[in-house]
Amino acid sequence: MTTQKGSGPKRGGGLAMLLPTVMLAGGLGAGGWWLGESLVLTQTVSEGRTVADMAENVGRWASQYGGVHVRTVGANAAIPGSFLTRSVYAPNDGDHGVLQGARVESALAERAAMDRVEAYHWKNPALIQREVADVITASGSKARYRMTARTVLNKNNEPTAFEREALDAIGAATEAAGAPGKGAFKHGVADPTREYWKVSQGQLFYARSVVAQASCLRCHDKAEGAPEFMRTNAQFSGGGGFGYVSGKPAGLISVSVPLPPTTTALSASLPPQAWLALGAAAFGALWLLGLALRRSR
Repeated sequence: MTTQKGSGPKRGGGLAMLLPTVMLAGGLGAGGWWLGESLVLTQTVSEGRTVADMAENVGRWASQYGGVHVRTVGANAAIPGSFLTRSVYAPNDGDHGVLQGARVESALAERAAMDRVEAYHWKNPALIQREVADVITASGSKARYRMTARTVLNKNNEPTAFEREALDAIGAATEAAGAPGKGAFKHGVADPTREYWKVSQGQLFYARSVVAQASCLRCHDKAEGAPEFMRTNAQFSGGGGFGYVSGKPAGLISVSVPLPPTTTALSASLPPQAWLALGAAAFGALWLLGLALRRSR
């Protein structure tokens, strides 16, 4: 009789201890996992912002010079990719006279003058940004970016489904805030009038609003004022890309960054001390669980 009376309270105390112990262990595990996922997302969003910063600064650098000119030498030199205008010059008066027919020279002299002719191909800031994006893609980098807008000159830059979603979300946030969304972007501070992101199929898709600069208007103000190359080249017949206003949002920088698995990211980023602390917490939770199970028998 005495043994049975003593075992009842012992078993009841073990069962009473079991539930909070399981809750503690489960809470620690779930909380740690969700914290890890949050840290991974925060870090990946930061990477997206960094890529967008780089793209924005490339455009800002090119804008302060009104774009750049790529120089080639020789009439048969390879064309340096896409460009908007080209200016050709003879390097000296003698060659200029030969090429204009003002001086009668031998065929050899004419070929030599052609080999010295210089051409300057103008690339505007947006084109430079796109070429940098192409270089990043060709390098095999997992983080990539592109430029887009609601309407575009180049059909290859038409917005994707995510980018249309981002344009709508940023536009709605800007309208609700009653602000144009053109202020200085604060790195690390979420601003729905300037940025939008989502996770899909293991990728973070990040978008940031681009504000038109004065240099953008040389190509994007009115169609009739755009460079002739843009007006006559089928590549720039996307049906839009005009009507920009300096200081107002004009389009997006769109970035895609792979979202690493939580376990991989944590193992690479947490210091040994953090793993020791987590291991001690897990061991303590398992110890308590084992004691509770023993008392419940």
